[in-house]
Amino acid sequence: MKKITLFLLGCFLITACKNDKAPAPTSGGVNCDVAKISTAYVFAAIQANCTSRNCHPGGNSPTVADFSTPDKLKAYINTKRAIFELRVTSAQADMPQSQQLPPLSQGMKDSIACWIAHGLPDQ
Repeated sequence: MKKITLFLLGCFLITACKNDKAPAPTSGGVNCDVAKISTAYVFAAIQANCTSRNCHPGGNSPTVADFSTPDKLKAYINTKRAIFELRVTSAQADMPQSQQLPPLSQGMKDSIACWIAHGLPDQ
């Protein structure tokens, strides 16, 4: 009797399962309340996507923004925060503009935005 009951229970559980897709997770992004984003992390991303491609390397660069050092990156953000956020971290962000480079991921944009919101912490 136990075997029959277990068999029927197993059949019931198998037929109760559906092949529906689970709902997509909500896009919560990076939680700035708990995220610990450092200058070193952001600067490494800026180097990989902005300075190493000769777009914002400093020196004789034709661009206004010089991101060649963490201090210069911070100085630019402190004086032109709205422009930086619009071009780098907003939904309309268009950097990097090179056809060969993919846009920054939403996670990277969120991380940079958290770093800015926390006051550009080094640690």
